[in-house]
Amino acid sequence: MKQYFCDELNNVLTCFHDRIGACCSGQIGPVYIKEYRGEKIDWKAFKEFKYKSFEMLSEDKVEQSECRGCYFLRERKPSDVISPVYKMINVSNWTHCNCGCIYCARMLDSKGKITYKSQKSEYFDMVPLLKQLYKQELLDRNNLVAVIQGGDISVLKEFEDMVKCFLKNGVKDLHILTNNIVYQPIIQKLMDLNKCILFTSLDCADAELYYKLKRVDKYKDTVENLRRYAKGRINPRIVVKFILVEHMNDSIEQVQKFVDLMADIGIKMVEFTIDNKWAMFTNLDEKPLPAHYGDIYLYFKKACEERNIKFNVWEKTQYIIDKYALKKI
Repeated sequence: MKQYFCDELNNVLTCFHDRIGACCSGQIGPVYIKEYRGEKIDWKAFKEFKYKSFEMLSEDKVEQSECRGCYFLRERKPSDVISPVYKMINVSNWTHCNCGCIYCARMLDSKGKITYKSQKSEYFDMVPLLKQLYKQELLDRNNLVAVIQGGDISVLKEFEDMVKCFLKNGVKDLHILTNNIVYQPIIQKLMDLNKCILFTSLDCADAELYYKLKRVDKYKDTVENLRRYAKGRINPRIVVKFILVEHMNDSIEQVQKFVDLMADIGIKMVEFTIDNKWAMFTNLDEKPLPAHYGDIYLYFKKACEERNIKFNVWEKTQYIIDKYALKKI
């Protein structure tokens, strides 16, 4: 009987603001603890959960599993071994943010509120959970990649304490997602140590359009902060995202302006993705992807190649573009 495997389920742990789940793929996925609020965890059951989830990935059970239909599933190979530790942790345990991106997947959780003061999570503190995960030897101490995302870090009280906890336990790399409105000296220090990749969504090269997308007048701040980080002591690892939003920045003109700005700042990598409306919340077999998205993708890729900028694509976006946007081109 055919068996399936998932590298995300095997290697990734995601701490959402209200639950602890197995992955952050845009699928629902297995959930270790629902409605988590910082209570004591049954670690024996927690550790067994992964193995039970894999038991469901057989040809006769997969349709009843929480992984059904996920694009990450692949046929299991003899060399695939279930790991007792996680090599990546996604930290996304708060919803406060100092901007209000119209495409944000967390908009319902934050209720669209824009926050400028430092805040704690309304759900649970992350540092005590991290300490327990390390104590239970569930996080890789040599090759762990820690992703800090969710609301913006500049309004997260725990941010620096989380960073210190990860560094103390030998984290390999930190991937920090921020809107970049507020310059963070600790991020600069981490990049100087080659311990950090900064991810930020700029989405355009136009102040007026930025305001429409982000609902705050902070375009100049974000661009200036990018320039500051890009002038770090070593070649900084910065990824600037362009999230394609229908009827907003979905034109060749906007893409070209964005690529030109990245070249001017000295950004070496951009990431192309599409609005969550299409990436997560729409049945594309019933409601077609906008016809010109394939053209924009191809133009974006070529424009980056011409400016010697690496063009990266989020896995779910690549899956959708390949299946729904390029099949007729």
